[in-house]
Amino acid sequence: MRSSSRDTTRILGSAIDRRGRWFAAAAVVAAGFAVSRLTAADPAVLPDQVAGFMRAKLAHSQNVLEGLTVEDFDLIDKGAQQLSLASDDASWQVLQTEDYARQSADFRRSCDSLRKAAKAKNLDGAALAWMEVTMKCVQCHKYVRDERAPRN
Repeated sequence: MRSSSRDTTRILGSAIDRRGRWFAAAAVVAAGFAVSRLTAADPAVLPDQVAGFMRAKLAHSQNVLEGLTVEDFDLIDKGAQQLSLASDDASWQVLQTEDYARQSADFRRSCDSLRKAAKAKNLDGAALAWMEVTMKCVQCHKYVRDERAPRN
């Protein structure tokens, strides 16, 4: 008996859901460490606000990843758009430096590239653009940690 595309999507979705929960738990723990470092350096940043914002960013990222794995271009586009919009939110602005503003603009451009690939239904292009978005996240988080680290 042949399985339909819908059955395959359901099976893949179930596997993604199980893996996604593990990934989400790991990411929330990592975000918790990042939040504790940020709030320790700047008491004006409220931990609940930053943690909630980080969870929202994670959910948008998970939408993109799910869209890539099941080839759902609308989900990829929506997740990328939400990430780009989030980068304009006041909660995103944890530093007021030119470098941080530049990195935020670079991140939005990467999200735009991801959206263009999704609209063109180019899975390989979207996957490559997603890697670029992810690298922008890692680079910016490193920059923030370095800027917030106590100087001796």
